[in-house]
Amino acid sequence: MSSVQTSKRIFGYDLIKALAMFMVVFYHFLMLDFSYQPGEFYIPNFNKVIQLICAASVPLFFMVNGTLTINNKITLNKVVNKVARLFLIAIFWTLVLRCGVIGFLLGSDQPHTIYGFINYYWFLISLAYVYILNYLIQILPKWCGYLLVAAIFCVTFLNNFIWDIIIFVNPDHVLPKWGHTGLFTLYGLVYSRIGAYLKNKNLSTPICILIFLLGLALNIFTTISMTNHDGAVYDGVSGSLPTFGAMFLSIGLFGMLKDVKDNFWPSQLIKTVGINSGGVYIFHLVFVLVIRDQMIATFDQRTFPIYVILLIALGVTILCAYISEGISRTPAKVLLKL
Repeated sequence: MSSVQTSKRIFGYDLIKALAMFMVVFYHFLMLDFSYQPGEFYIPNFNKVIQLICAASVPLFFMVNGTLTINNKITLNKVVNKVARLFLIAIFWTLVLRCGVIGFLLGSDQPHTIYGFINYYWFLISLAYVYILNYLIQILPKWCGYLLVAAIFCVTFLNNFIWDIIIFVNPDHVLPKWGHTGLFTLYGLVYSRIGAYLKNKNLSTPICILIFLLGLALNIFTTISMTNHDGAVYDGVSGSLPTFGAMFLSIGLFGMLKDVKDNFWPSQLIKTVGINSGGVYIFHLVFVLVIRDQMIATFDQRTFPIYVILLIALGVTILCAYISEGISRTPAKVLLKL
């Protein structure tokens, strides 16, 4: 979610970050009807398919970060400062929002370990990993960098796809603990390198659409395989981030949007959300959890219209962007600058 100076901003990247952040907010409502009964062969319904598109959300942030940071000369001092700031931001807002505001409003269980504090904003920690790994690739021989990226790719994306096929053919096959892994979210390194590679590549819109549809189909395949394997509806979003499905979804969207120009009416709103996407990520869960709590208590969650959730998610995204923008005009902006 990192950004460059306003005068040098690329609108396409802000558009991608705004869309990705909206998808994160929408996904976190988790209020779509999956229409699944244990024991039946699972096929995702329309609501679930729409939600599966959100698997592109976090990968898109890694990809934009890669376009803005990879190939820029960085020093060890800068990396250390960046990583320390990401950890500080994660711990600070976990204490203030997770333990403070959300704990007070909803009486939720509190994290009791350092890992619990840090992992609440897990993307920030994953981004720290990416900065460290990209710095190592910069200082190591090129072949070491290629080997590292290839190893992470094989252990996550390729490995997960192979196991998807195995358990689709035989749902009763035992899936080992490493059978579907994100390798401590190190897959973010692969996405950052893909973003840097695509930075100056031009993919036609039809090709991007085909890549996107291929990704959606593969994500549906993963969800069907995993659900029929263990009898519980597979997440298909955060659980699918290190899969070919999420990768192709992200490449298709990134290719379509990265060169879009600032020439249509909601562009200023999109810029605001894109510039403040880090703040939206930090603040949105307060609103999402409170709204979900009230909606679940008032309405039948399994029949809630998808368009209502989409509109509420859009409202929360915009609100959090303007809250972040307001804070960014104060000294507290250092606690939002990712």
